[in-house]
Amino acid sequence: MMHWGCRMTASSRPPFLYPPGSPLMHPPLALDKARLYGFWVPGNLAALQTSVDHTLNACSRGEMHFTVLTHYVLLSFAEINHAHSAYPMDVVKGWGKEIDVVTWVMVGATKPGDALPTFYAYPLHIWVDDCMALINGRELYGYPKFECLYAMPEPDEPPTTFRLAAKGFHPFSLETELAMHPLLDLNATLGVKDEPEKDVIAWREGLIACMHQTPGFWDTHPAWRQTFDKWFEFFPGVDQVFLKQFPDGDGHRAVYQAIVAAPAKVKEIRKLALLDGRYDLRLHAFDSFPLNRSLGWIVGEQQAHCGFRIDFDFEVGDGIELVNNSISTEGN
Repeated sequence: MMHWGCRMTASSRPPFLYPPGSPLMHPPLALDKARLYGFWVPGNLAALQTSVDHTLNACSRGEMHFTVLTHYVLLSFAEINHAHSAYPMDVVKGWGKEIDVVTWVMVGATKPGDALPTFYAYPLHIWVDDCMALINGRELYGYPKFECLYAMPEPDEPPTTFRLAAKGFHPFSLETELAMHPLLDLNATLGVKDEPEKDVIAWREGLIACMHQTPGFWDTHPAWRQTFDKWFEFFPGVDQVFLKQFPDGDGHRAVYQAIVAAPAKVKEIRKLALLDGRYDLRLHAFDSFPLNRSLGWIVGEQQAHCGFRIDFDFEVGDGIELVNNSISTEGN
């Protein structure tokens, strides 16, 4: 993968100072015995592009541009039963479990003059139930992880009910104490079937067909769609992109700020299903997580489309800088 616009090379940085017994892991991260449910929820293209402009595009300074491909956001609930670092020094430390709830925005990245983009899945929001997962995800890659409580079906239960509550402030006021508040409820309402699918190609083709049969799914350049479909044929083994940054002591400047990409590689698939039936998502008002503004979801109920399940093992590899925006050129 090409490095775009890097202003500082890795060799010019001091070594990271790991204390004895540090819980911070090195990549790659192996996420085994994972069970993931996904649903496409319609948002608002202008709201999504504004969110991407204020994060990825604000960091890139025009060296590359990120375009939101569809106003449908992929909402995923994943239970990972054996997470560990595959790095030799860390693999002997042990493993853990985690829940990840993510809103994925599909984006295309272009450099000036490019005819076709490079596609990425961008985790605009993510919530986890485990502190170790939060620390490693944020510090290694830039996953914007926050603490949550959740409910999701057991492996052998019908996939009918999903819940997410997050820790934050609601409403914003001088009297409000930090607490858990409900954010998302996803419920099956009609004719749900969890039909196992044995053929991976047929499963992906069925998912792509459902996505593009959903009214208004494809919002961007028509010439990009065929290339996107070919990229999505490897789903969920697709590249992810992140805004990775850390604030300085007064919180106004970034001591490090970069656009980072990392590959997700599928190692083994054990079960597949396309979820027939209707699902409805209820979004709760929550001042700390205003998904109605960042995603364009409706406070209240909206339909979720093209549900699926995949049980698999996968690995997230080394993060690679696409743009390093850590040295300001203001005033130069």
